[in-house]
Amino acid sequence: MLSTIFIGSRNEFDELLVDWLARRTDLRGVVWTSSTAWQRTLRGRAEFARKRARRHGVRKAADEAAFYLVFHKLLKQADDDELRARVIDAYPSHDGKPQWRGDAISASDVNAPEVLRFLRERDPDLALAMCITNYFDDAIRAIPRHGVFLWHEGFTPEYRGLYSPFWAAHNLDFDRIGYTLLRMSDEFDAGEVFVQGAARDVDPRRHGHLYMGHKAIWDSLPDVERFLGALERGEARPISRAGAASGMYTYPGLSDLVRQRVRLRRLGARRGSARAE
Repeated sequence: MLSTIFIGSRNEFDELLVDWLARRTDLRGVVWTSSTAWQRTLRGRAEFARKRARRHGVRKAADEAAFYLVFHKLLKQADDDELRARVIDAYPSHDGKPQWRGDAISASDVNAPEVLRFLRERDPDLALAMCITNYFDDAIRAIPRHGVFLWHEGFTPEYRGLYSPFWAAHNLDFDRIGYTLLRMSDEFDAGEVFVQGAARDVDPRRHGHLYMGHKAIWDSLPDVERFLGALERGEARPISRAGAASGMYTYPGLSDLVRQRVRLRRLGARRGSARAE
């Protein structure tokens, strides 16, 4: 059985992934990061907006802040409710009540000395990361014998970076609302792709990026389980993506959300007209 480490943000969904992984591998520990903790408080969000303004200008930061406020007011609750109904509350019927209670540490930076020491002491075959914005340095990627794998909420290399489900819907690129499991390299959200596929039963006109991204990861689990078996047998091979265009995306703004919704509405209208004819 492969030995693993999970690295991610502590939330109900990631805790399910931890339990799922513990049932299929020798899970030797969890690293909970606080890289997205700024989202949880008004002070954290304000400080993040100031940093974005210094780096990208006040106009861009204001557009991003407006997106965040509008999304949380109009769409987030519906996303949370559907994720709970279709994934979180449904999990026990498939795998039983989550029960993993192993070793865990918390850190603001995955490259911190205490994290490296935690991994070295447990000597895992591989680490899997999810819901994280940290860059992984060479030192941490070199500890697991098979490397560190990223559970990415989107297709790579087409949708590297942040908010991949949002941008795929924005581009009307519905077939690439999905998931990728890749072995991390020196580049951000890049590396050899071992698992990739489309999310099932998502509707970009009704669902927001939070639900679509988490649903994609949920839909990846059978493929990831097969990959873990192949890796243990020495049979895992990367998927060839030769010729695929690389795209890097960042935080969307309210202007992007408006554009996305207009495009989706127009597409729906065109399809409705085509059916009527």
